[in-house]
Amino acid sequence: MTHGPTHIPSRGICIYCKRSEVRLADEHILPYFIGGAHILKDASCGDCAKITSNFEREVSRDLWGDARVAFDAPSRRKKKRPKVILMPDQYNPGQYLRIPAEDYPAAMVFYRMHKAGILQGLPEQVDLSPKWELTSITDTAKNERFTLKYGQPPIVRFRHVPDSFARLLAKIAYGQVLCSLDPDDFRPVCLPYILGQKKNLSYIVGGRWSYPEMQPGIGYEMRTNCIRFPGRLLIIVEIQIYPNNGTPAYHVLVGDVEGHAESDRVFAKVEATYSVDVTDIGLYKPVADDAFHWMPSSWPLPAWAD
Repeated sequence: MTHGPTHIPSRGICIYCKRSEVRLADEHILPYFIGGAHILKDASCGDCAKITSNFEREVSRDLWGDARVAFDAPSRRKKKRPKVILMPDQYNPGQYLRIPAEDYPAAMVFYRMHKAGILQGLPEQVDLSPKWELTSITDTAKNERFTLKYGQPPIVRFRHVPDSFARLLAKIAYGQVLCSLDPDDFRPVCLPYILGQKKNLSYIVGGRWSYPEMQPGIGYEMRTNCIRFPGRLLIIVEIQIYPNNGTPAYHVLVGDVEGHAESDRVFAKVEATYSVDVTDIGLYKPVADDAFHWMPSSWPLPAWAD
């Protein structure tokens, strides 16, 4: 994450549809429901906010709902948050145990992903999401206490929402780039996927298959990375939510810039954590280290629709 001000000034337009003569609302780069503190001021019109709110809600309530209750995660409606969680009684079919929220060892579910299709040189039609694997953060000690107290192991409940989760990652990545760039500085390859106009999220969203080392005390981390090669600049964002718990790391191809002069201008403006220059694509060899999971493994990249 950039270390600039918590509030990033408005660009005067909706960052999604670029309308200006409408009322604009603030946009959390990382959602408030998982502790996001960086805000793009006056950034989203009402129509676009409805679109992004829908997939954010699916992640917050369906994928992470019980976990957010159990861990008392941020919420604008804490007074309406349930005090107990109903869990099926494994020894009495049709019956439920009323578990105080603080006792329930809910799991925070994530997806493990391979490299985004576009960075593998795959056609946009190839959907890699069936290969994504579910993984979770669990509190082993809390699980043991629960089993001892209630006489049965906990049952984890969630709804599988891979597309909404990937759209959330794309939205986070797009907001991260807009901390230093204007919407017109680059071609936002990720935008049609955020707005639901394109469906194969695995084309632009991927991840590191191995787990990064835990980073105690860090709640979330985003990095803007740039790859420069002849006549084009690629802008890729790395995302890790709750790195203090050893969660997966992800990457999103946010956009690109064409032309030597324009690429140089935008590169000088973007606040990049890492940058790589590829002067001769023919001699390029992908980096084997999984830490650089966001580096392309095949060149040239396929063309994408405008």
